[in-house]
Amino acid sequence: MAIKFERVGYEYQDIDGKGYLALADITLNINKTGEFITLIGETGSGKSTLAQHMNALLTPTEGRVHIFGVKISREGKKDKNLKLNPIRQKVGLVFQFPEYQLFEETVGNDIAFGPKNFGVSEKEAEERAKKMINIVGLDESYLSRSPFNLSGGEKKRVSIAGILAMEPDILVLDEPTSGLDPLGRNALLKVFYEIHQKLDKTVVIITHDMNTVYEYAKRVLVMREGNLVYDGAPTQLFSRKNVKNWNLDVPDILKVRRAIEEKLGITIEGETRNKADLMAKIGEALR
Repeated sequence: MAIKFERVGYEYQDIDGKGYLALADITLNINKTGEFITLIGETGSGKSTLAQHMNALLTPTEGRVHIFGVKISREGKKDKNLKLNPIRQKVGLVFQFPEYQLFEETVGNDIAFGPKNFGVSEKEAEERAKKMINIVGLDESYLSRSPFNLSGGEKKRVSIAGILAMEPDILVLDEPTSGLDPLGRNALLKVFYEIHQKLDKTVVIITHDMNTVYEYAKRVLVMREGNLVYDGAPTQLFSRKNVKNWNLDVPDILKVRRAIEEKLGITIEGETRNKADLMAKIGEALR
C-alpha cells in the first residue's frame, strides 16, 4: 500500500488550549496506482484534515500513517532523520485556493519551481513545465504570462501543473472544481481522469458535488464528524438510508432515472453513471 492509515486520530487545539477532535480512529489503505477516489462529507467532517495527513502536512496525534514506507506518528515527529520532502514529492497536494501555490512572476517559473527545488536541472524543469501545461489543457503561450492575471479556472490548472511537474505517484485535490461553471467543471474533471488513465496515477478528489462522485469515482470515502463511515463503490452509496443518514444530495442522473422508472412503470437494470448509460438502459427496459 502506498498510504496506510492505522487507527489515526487528530486533534486541533484552539486558542484556549481546548481540543477539537477532527479525525477519530481512521483505518484506510490507498494504492499507488489504479484508484480514482472521491472524498466527501459535510463541512467540518474532517475531509481536508484527512487529505493533509496523506502527504504528512499534518502529523497524527493518535495512531500512524505509513506513506511509501515512511512512518509518520506523534512519537516520531522529533526524529531528525525523518525526511518529509521525498514524501511530498510522491504525494502531491493541490489546495482548494490556487493562490496558495502561485507566487512566481511567470507561469513557467511557477511550474518549474517544485522540480528545481527537488534537484532537477533547470533545463529538465523547463521541459516538464512545457509538458504539464499541455496536460492540464493550456498551451505554451501561458508559460510567459503572470499567474496573477489568469482566470480562476486557469489558476487552478496552473497549480495542478506545478504539482504534476514534480511527478508525484498520487495526486490529492481539495475542492478543485469549486467556483467553476458546469462547463469548466466538466473540462477539469476530464483532465483529472486523463491524468489518472494516461499517467497511471491514483487521484483523490475532495468534493461536495455528487455528480462528480457518481460519474467519475471508482471508490468513495465518506467522512462524518471525524469518522470514516463509508469506503466503497459510488453505485452502492446512494441508498435512501445513506442519503438520509449522511445528508447526501442525490446525483442528477439518479434523480432522472428514478423519475423515468416511476413515470413509465419500468425497472432499469444495471449501472447508469452518465447520460449515455441511461439512454441505453432505458432502451433495453422498453424492448
